[in-house]
Amino acid sequence: MKTKVLHKYLLKAYLPPFFLTLFIGVFVFFLIYVFTYMDDIVGKGMGAWVLTKFFAYSFITFVPTAMPLAVLLSSIMTFGNLAENYELAAMKSCGLSLFNIIKPIFVFILFLAGLTFVFNNFILPNVMLKSSRMLWDIRQAKPTLSIKEGVYYSQLDGYSIKVGQKSRDGQTLYNLSIYDHSDGLGNNIQLYADSGQMKTSADTNYLQIQLNSGTRYEDIVQSSEHKNTRPLMQLLYKELNVNVDMSSFKMKQTEEELFKGHHEMMNVWQIAKEIDTMKMEIGKKHLILKNQFTNYFIARTLKSSELKTAYQPITTFYGTLNKDEFRRSVENAQNLVRSSSTYIDSINEEITGKEFTIIDYLVGWHKKINISFAVVVLFFVGASLGAIIRKGGMGLPVVVAVIFFLLYYVVSIIYEDLVMEGVYNVVFGTWFPLFLFLPLGIFLTYKAAKDSALFDMSAYLEPIKKLFKKSS
Repeated sequence: MKTKVLHKYLLKAYLPPFFLTLFIGVFVFFLIYVFTYMDDIVGKGMGAWVLTKFFAYSFITFVPTAMPLAVLLSSIMTFGNLAENYELAAMKSCGLSLFNIIKPIFVFILFLAGLTFVFNNFILPNVMLKSSRMLWDIRQAKPTLSIKEGVYYSQLDGYSIKVGQKSRDGQTLYNLSIYDHSDGLGNNIQLYADSGQMKTSADTNYLQIQLNSGTRYEDIVQSSEHKNTRPLMQLLYKELNVNVDMSSFKMKQTEEELFKGHHEMMNVWQIAKEIDTMKMEIGKKHLILKNQFTNYFIARTLKSSELKTAYQPITTFYGTLNKDEFRRSVENAQNLVRSSSTYIDSINEEITGKEFTIIDYLVGWHKKINISFAVVVLFFVGASLGAIIRKGGMGLPVVVAVIFFLLYYVVSIIYEDLVMEGVYNVVFGTWFPLFLFLPLGIFLTYKAAKDSALFDMSAYLEPIKKLFKKSS
């Protein structure tokens, strides 16, 4: 019974800092992401519901990224707090080892690691798909209509508009100049008006411009004869209505199928299937290249199409040719060499591109798995560090956790880039950060179990002081 009470107490001490640090970590990564694309998002006239969905999807995508940081930071805070209040010492005095103390939280961490894999494999691909599609659609949409006084506005497809002056209410415009080049023939239609009003249609697909007291000029270019004579049509009007297409300002929903080719939108089985498909395509390319050389390039180089000579040693073959035949044969061989070189380069580029994509897919496959192991490894690093430094709260534990997480994060990025460049094997490059932190976690856990004063400077200075006292 006492053990169950202790387990509940430890879980209650660990869970609040974990959820708090997880939310803060996700929020920080989310803010960095939003500020990166801020210029592409603001000023597009997106509705509140569209932005809410986009921000929600984007926020969720950073949960796996922030998970190791949350586990590391909450572990340091929890066990640092227990050690600072001598609760950890009291538990050990009752005969409990450090491993027995962390057991209930470790079971939760194992469950969390499994949940992280399930999230990465089944939920995150769908969320990433929706987030990426919405970001693309928002970036493709044009900024909202904002026409300034005395400046030509050219965001409308096929039109350039300049307004001399606006009324205070913004409804009436004065001294309007409109250049219509929507038919692709240049500014062949020009409209000028003393005043006018602009409003969008009920379905927001058109900008309706009512022009008052003006002139419309049109250069008529309908035939080759008109290009020489340059006839001009002039229209004086008191009121003229112009409708301008504004459909490009609205966010269009792109088909999600176009974004499903990236490994972030797939689970591990789909990634493995795509890798197998690409390997088969590379094998087909090699086979096609072999057949092309056997049946075309080599065969045509060794025989003359004019003489229909059977295959024979190349020196014997050229010795049977006269001067003109020899010249044609050499020219034919040179042309075939150029053609084969170009063909090899094109095939090589295709194969290189597919091999690069395979590496990228393999990196994504391993990242979906190793982040779960990172949660377990960083838990031991954080729990042992908290027990050793004996400080809780948001001060020193935060600094230590951020330093260790940045080390893990930077090493992961560096080795991932080295894998993409072909310097390291995919397995080694993607798992090296864990190989680096695993011995560290084992060492720190051993020191914490032995109550080692690893970060106590007095433990290192005291022997030096004694040495100086003896020498004096």
